[in-house]
Amino acid sequence: MATVRIPVKPDILKWVSNQSGNLLTDDWKSKLEQWTKQEKQPTVNQLKQLSQKTRIPFGYFFLQNIPKEEIPLLKFRTINNYEIEHPSRDLIDTIADMETKQDWLSNYRQKQGFPKNNFYAFSRHINNISQLSDPQKAQNILECLDLSIGWNFKKGVTKPFKKLRQHLNNVGITVMTNGQVGNNTRRPLDQNEFRAFALADDYAPLIFINSNDSYRAMLFSLVHELVHLWFGTSELFNADLKLENNYINSLTEQGVNQISEEIIFPKELFLQLWRQELTDDDNQLQQVLDISKKFGASPLSTGIRSLHLNLIPQKVIGQLQDYLQDEYDHKKKANKESSGAPKYYVVRASRIDHNFVEDVNRSAKSGQTTYTEAFELLNVKNNNGFNKLVNEVRGEKDD
Repeated sequence: MATVRIPVKPDILKWVSNQSGNLLTDDWKSKLEQWTKQEKQPTVNQLKQLSQKTRIPFGYFFLQNIPKEEIPLLKFRTINNYEIEHPSRDLIDTIADMETKQDWLSNYRQKQGFPKNNFYAFSRHINNISQLSDPQKAQNILECLDLSIGWNFKKGVTKPFKKLRQHLNNVGITVMTNGQVGNNTRRPLDQNEFRAFALADDYAPLIFINSNDSYRAMLFSLVHELVHLWFGTSELFNADLKLENNYINSLTEQGVNQISEEIIFPKELFLQLWRQELTDDDNQLQQVLDISKKFGASPLSTGIRSLHLNLIPQKVIGQLQDYLQDEYDHKKKANKESSGAPKYYVVRASRIDHNFVEDVNRSAKSGQTTYTEAFELLNVKNNNGFNKLVNEVRGEKDD
């Protein structure tokens, strides 16, 4: 029986080649070149394999024209760099997944008679907001979240992030975290491409955090994104906390960063602690590291806050970056050598927003949402996985 080969438009194959980045071996690149030149045509199985390797939907290969993937969120990226204008399939699929979840939740809440979210775009209801100082804006945000100044002080490494996430849940902000695309361990998310994003919506504002960062780095990302939602704006946070960045909207981002610093490092408390932590040898690098632990924040964000308060010179930031790179390399090596991992559904429950899980479960049990759709929303395969995830989420709530 003759092998069936499928004619694919050369323009589609060229587009696939450009989208693939470093995902293809030389052998696959050679095949693509042959097919593009129409020296040979691919089989169905070859197209399926290529779809898996390039992470491009199988149906795209049968289009007559190059697919136009509109990703509005890219317009709201923090930094204007070339790479983010050509996003990876991992980022594209993650955004699409979160948008699907947000659309469902927004429609669900409206059908249930929920009012518009009070935290989202709250700043628009404040008279003369431009006249408020950054500390005043930070104070307003903390009050909206039922938090007080110093809420993260001396709370350890993981608790500040978890506490803030819970308070955001309490005001209807959905917070998702993941370090990979869905459940695919072979598709890790690159924190150099993006650290977080916020999706604006009147009923279901959502924040996604790339969990390949440390908890302390994730804290700044979470605060940064919640400030954007307080202003009522979407954002793709692809900054690396450098002092000089090519911001898309410099005025907006500098303002958001300043408010974020006030939320994590309130000025008076920070200065007081700085004076208390002064060492005899005036080791400013060590001082930054020590203070970062007190706020549960990343050393780099702490160093930048210190610089903005004129407590350290620029050279300390350089020393800090070198130190952190060495520490990162050491931890990466240690992680490879370590064994054991948390239970599967414990990890799944830590990533997904608990209120979202309960809403999906409630909707499925009432018959408003089919279980097939509910499985897709929670990224589980069947009823057994669905029940295990729901039970694990409820178990975490009881802890």
